[in-house]
Amino acid sequence: MKKKFLLGIMTIIVLAVVLIGYGYCNLKSNSVYYAKHTPHKEGTEPVLMMLVDNLYWVYNPDIDGIEYDFDGGHVIYNNNFKLEDVPWFASHGGEAYDYGSNGYKSYSFNSDFKLTYCIDRRDGEIDIKNVDVEEVKKEIYKIVQPVIDEQTKPLINLQWIFDRVYRDKFN
Repeated sequence: MKKKFLLGIMTIIVLAVVLIGYGYCNLKSNSVYYAKHTPHKEGTEPVLMMLVDNLYWVYNPDIDGIEYDFDGGHVIYNNNFKLEDVPWFASHGGEAYDYGSNGYKSYSFNSDFKLTYCIDRRDGEIDIKNVDVEEVKKEIYKIVQPVIDEQTKPLINLQWIFDRVYRDKFN
């Protein structure tokens, strides 16, 4: 009787570990899909945030001109739009997001994806009141959209868990 009880407890523990592990991997690797469908406050960009925050976990397709960098922060470079400089988008552990345009301008966003700083590397700091933030966001999407388009739908949809975990971050 004691052996059956211990076997039952061990089976429950193993199943719990497997389910929690699968859930964690599912949420990380499908975070871009879930971010597309999650409620969020205006101005927050969950798709961009999840893409670079979980760049190591999400599918990184081999697309001509797109490069990924995992040293330090997670960075996506898009060489297809190289005019003056290679545009890039980066995450620093979900605490800050940076975008470097192809015109030598760099933009910094906080963890809520609010613009906090802008600089032209040739002319110096730019007053953020003079920056069209929506236009900057469109530029970022243009740079990373090929990667976003390649993300797949999860085998088991855990949207309700994703929404619960990230509700404070996006609202």
